[in-house]
Amino acid sequence: MIARRLRAGFVRLGGLFNKDRLDRELAEELEAHLQMHIEDNLRSGMTPEEARRDALVKLGGVEATKEKYRDRRGVLVLENLIHDLRYALRMMRRSPGFTAVAVVTLALGVGANTAIFSLVSAVLFRPLNYHEPDRLVMVWEDESAAGFPRETPAAGNYADWKAQNQVFADMAALELRSFNLTGDSEPEKISAFGVTANFFSLLGVQAALGRGFLAEEDKPGANKVAVISHSLWQSRYGGERSIVGRNILLNNEPYTVVGVMPAGFQFEAPDTGLWVPIAFTSEQLANRGWHYLEVVARLKPGVTMAQAN
Repeated sequence: MIARRLRAGFVRLGGLFNKDRLDRELAEELEAHLQMHIEDNLRSGMTPEEARRDALVKLGGVEATKEKYRDRRGVLVLENLIHDLRYALRMMRRSPGFTAVAVVTLALGVGANTAIFSLVSAVLFRPLNYHEPDRLVMVWEDESAAGFPRETPAAGNYADWKAQNQVFADMAALELRSFNLTGDSEPEKISAFGVTANFFSLLGVQAALGRGFLAEEDKPGANKVAVISHSLWQSRYGGERSIVGRNILLNNEPYTVVGVMPAGFQFEAPDTGLWVPIAFTSEQLANRGWHYLEVVARLKPGVTMAQAN
């Protein structure tokens, strides 16, 4: 495990010295995906302009996709870190007195925060409000050869795991999203997740108000529904129980609120404001090259972690 992590680290570090080559390879791969979608659209009867526009929409924007993969590759992070360190060292040399005071203050702050975090972690974070949390696991793709020992899974691979595995009682997928919430108050940017319909039941958590998602709602073209967090319910809607069944505007589209989660519920991101059905399309389920999901699973009774691995 340590050797694989070291290897992944060296691969990411090597990206600093092979940036141009990696960028060219990334551009070629994205262009290949784009051309594949264009050809499919042309065969379906679209004009060349419509085919290219639709392919770009499916791809999510070429430049945005490039930035996402650069971030995951770690090149931009390392570059920014090096630039920040150089700037910090120059400033420290210019003001040695200020540097000494800053270092002492930082040391005291780190010590105090460590003590506080230890207490908070023991009291708040460790007890997970899920049913049998010790049976829950995260499932990743192993792409150690490419520098990603914990690669986010592709939708097609997730679907096969769910259908064919023998060690999990159930598996659920989620995708990080965000929405502009408008219409009933000041516009607000909301962190969100698209999740499979079985996500909440897999965790063993029920909505405090209303319900979770139905299987028929987790399909393309189904009525748009959402489950909101307890904190969003309180801060934006004043804890009104009538929120269930009400429409809210997400990215200027109406979504019906079907449930409110209990206070303190969180998974992955503590600032998550709402959840919507992920609603995989047939194209997404056929794609094994687009890695963007997180997958959580529950072990079957009697199955150990070693057996699952």
